[in-house]
Amino acid sequence: MVLGVFWGATFPVARVGVAAGANPFLLVTLDLLVASIVMALFAVATGTRRPSMRALAQSAGLGALLIGGINLPLYWGLQFATGGSAAIVYATSPILRLVVLGLVGTQVRIRWHQAAALALGLGGVVLLGFGSAGGAVVVGMGALLAFGLGAICQGTGAVLVGRARPQGEDCWGLTFQFVGAGAASLLVLLSVVRSPALPLTVPALGSIAYVGILSMALGYFLFFDLIQRVGAVRANQVTFLNPVVALLVGVFALGEAFEPLEAVALACILVALLLLQPTSKHGSGAPATPGKSVADPGGPS
Repeated sequence: MVLGVFWGATFPVARVGVAAGANPFLLVTLDLLVASIVMALFAVATGTRRPSMRALAQSAGLGALLIGGINLPLYWGLQFATGGSAAIVYATSPILRLVVLGLVGTQVRIRWHQAAALALGLGGVVLLGFGSAGGAVVVGMGALLAFGLGAICQGTGAVLVGRARPQGEDCWGLTFQFVGAGAASLLVLLSVVRSPALPLTVPALGSIAYVGILSMALGYFLFFDLIQRVGAVRANQVTFLNPVVALLVGVFALGEAFEPLEAVALACILVALLLLQPTSKHGSGAPATPGKSVADPGGPS
C-alpha cells in the first residue's frame, strides 16, 4: 500500500513540476541525481558490499533503458496531459510485457483470458486517444504516444531486469541504475535544450524532492525488498494501485481535470490486469521464476 501511494502520486506530482515552468528533461535529470545521491548514502550507511564493476555497469545500462526510458517520455507528455491520464496508460506495462516476451522469443503460452486482457487493456488506451470530451480528445495523440513509449520501455526493461536480476537489486545496483538513467537524461537534455528553465519555486523544488527521494530512491528500494520477501507476483500487485492513487491525488489534492472516459479506460485496464494474474500459485516467500510472470515493476520511476 505504501509503495502504491508513493508511485501512484508520482504522476500528478511530476506534473506539478512541469506545470510550474521547469523544463521536463531537466526535472528528470535532477530527480535522478537526487535519487543517486540518496541511494549511495544509504548504501554506505548500511555497509552494503559493492558489486563488481561489470555488475555495476550492467545495472547502469538497465537503468538507462528502464528508468530513463520510463521517465523521459512521461515528463515530456505531462506538458500536454494530466498525471491521472498518464498513470492510466502506464498501467498497461504488464500487458506490453507479455507482448515483449513473445517478441524476444520467450515461450509464453497465451491463453484465452490473456488474449482478452490484451485486447481490453489496449482498448482502454485507445479510448483515451480517440474518445472525445467537450469536443476535444481526452489525451492528445502526442502525449498518448509519449506515454505509450514509456510503458513499452517499462515492459521491455522489466523483462531484461527480470532476467539479469531475478533476486532484485541491492543498494549499489539501484544507485547505478539511477546513474545510468541520469546519464541518459542528461544526454537528451544537452541534445535538445539550450537553456533549460528551472524556477526556484516550492512546486518545482518540491516535485524534485518527492520524486527523487520518495518515488525513486525509497520506492525502488521497497519494491526490490518486496520481491525478496514475498516474490515478484505479489510485489507486482502494486500495478493496480498506481492509477487509482494518481487519479485521487490529481483530482482531489491538485485540482486536475477528470473526464468520465478516463474512468471507463481505467476500468478496462484494471480488468485486463486481473485477467493477467497468474493462475498457478507461487510460493508466497519465493520469488517467481524469471519470465514466468506477466507482471512488472509498476512504478513510473
